[in-house]
Amino acid sequence: MDQLDRSTLTGRARFKPRAAILWVRTHEGLTLLFFLWLLGLFFTLKNAGIPPIWDLDYLNYWFGPRALRAGVNPYDLEAYTNYGLAHFPKSPQVRFNFTYPPHSLFLFTPLSFLPACTSYVAWNVVSLGTFWIAAKPVLPKGLPSFLAVLSPATLLCLRYGQTSLLADALFLMAAGGSGVAAALLTFKPQLGVLAAPLLLLKGRKPVLVAVVATVILVVSSQLLFGHWKDFLDHAASYQARLIFDEEHKNTWYIIGTTPAMGYGPKGMLIYLAVALLVLIRNLNIWTAASATFLISPYGFHYDMSAACVGFAILIYSYWYRMPLWQRLVASLAFLAPIIVQFGTWWVPPIMLLGLFAQTQYFPGVQVTWRDRWVAIVPVNQPEPS
Repeated sequence: MDQLDRSTLTGRARFKPRAAILWVRTHEGLTLLFFLWLLGLFFTLKNAGIPPIWDLDYLNYWFGPRALRAGVNPYDLEAYTNYGLAHFPKSPQVRFNFTYPPHSLFLFTPLSFLPACTSYVAWNVVSLGTFWIAAKPVLPKGLPSFLAVLSPATLLCLRYGQTSLLADALFLMAAGGSGVAAALLTFKPQLGVLAAPLLLLKGRKPVLVAVVATVILVVSSQLLFGHWKDFLDHAASYQARLIFDEEHKNTWYIIGTTPAMGYGPKGMLIYLAVALLVLIRNLNIWTAASATFLISPYGFHYDMSAACVGFAILIYSYWYRMPLWQRLVASLAFLAPIIVQFGTWWVPPIMLLGLFAQTQYFPGVQVTWRDRWVAIVPVNQPEPS
């Protein structure tokens, strides 16, 4: 009787330190990823209080359509701000800035009929659910989806009520060949700039569908909402200037993740050239997601959910094949939405090195020059089973 396993009699499993240590040693990548996830969770939830609706980014997505229904042009900065302050006098004046093109109103208008806080919760639930559905098919077997989907970028996006989760979901769908998703992604083009070449790799039909769907969205939004000219004028004269506006640098330095925000126009051009040279070595869904934050002039920490999924997969799937410096870079890239809060200039070099590491392992295609013609050559293709 003394030889019987008491845990069997009591129905409780006995903790075995040696077994736990062995599991960690045989699952180093997954263990580290879980640690990084906890670290990101701690930093994003450290100041987890949700501010009032008038101090959230989501305010404009809910309020813009309401202003339009009241006859106020959301791209007329003065009129829109005055209308906003009349409803939310405690809000900072700079909060009232509707930056999205008119066809984004197809996404924002339905939820604008709900009360503000209810709409904010519904938006986050729909955005997170859509992103999870889009990411689930591309996650490797055995990787817990919450580690990749609920990254620091995702948690920040939920807090701000931003559009990035939905945009990243559309990016993943477009990379999988959905022309309709690519068309919808044009509401946030700075995140979809590299969806076009990924879609082109899927064939001519998805590209044609994307073009036709985009035209339909633009024409129908002009007929229903109007203001396309106002949007273009606002984007060129006001919004673009904010990227390099010194008065906004204090904000950009803690949330902006692109070289343009950290190093200015010259730095943006340097990183753009180098990133494109690295990207053509291996173009795939994850290198494209990472390179977006090196070639786009406009991007923030809450925009990086798809990029974080890529680095989570890199750590999980290729940990034992990576040298130490690549392990470190991949870990830092996963935490880039947190690191930027210590200075935006840290993120571009981390993302560039992380992009290079991804090109070494992920299956993709290489753009090369053969016999005086541009050729597309598969790289890192898995061996047939």
